[in-house]
Amino acid sequence: MIASVCSLLLILSTFVLSSSARAETVSASDIEIGGHARESWDLNPLGISNAVVCNVEGPAGFLSVRSGPGTDFAINRNLKALATVVVDTSMRQGHWIYVTTAFRDFDEHGKRQTHKSLHVQGWAHDAYLCDFIDF
Repeated sequence: MIASVCSLLLILSTFVLSSSARAETVSASDIEIGGHARESWDLNPLGISNAVVCNVEGPAGFLSVRSGPGTDFAINRNLKALATVVVDTSMRQGHWIYVTTAFRDFDEHGKRQTHKSLHVQGWAHDAYLCDFIDF
């Protein structure tokens, strides 16, 4: 009985942990989106890194860049999926990271488009930022 309860708890904890930590993995035309960008930030000692907005398929459909590290702060700008953000990985507070600027090189279907600057500074939640490879 105890062994079966322990097995059930192990299976449930594995499911809960893996489902809450998943990042979008998509290959769309000119870009391939990988896992959460936060997993590679410690490999970059310079602190500046690019990430792409991902995991925003919910009701809002965008990532909010805020004036401070938390949802109580004002929204500086909303960014849709596949916008690229430049972050300073040396400025992190929990799951919040500082965004120095943003731009768009891909449309919503992953096709390359003319470079467009999306001037913004502030804080973004790292659950909505993924690594990417552009082709």
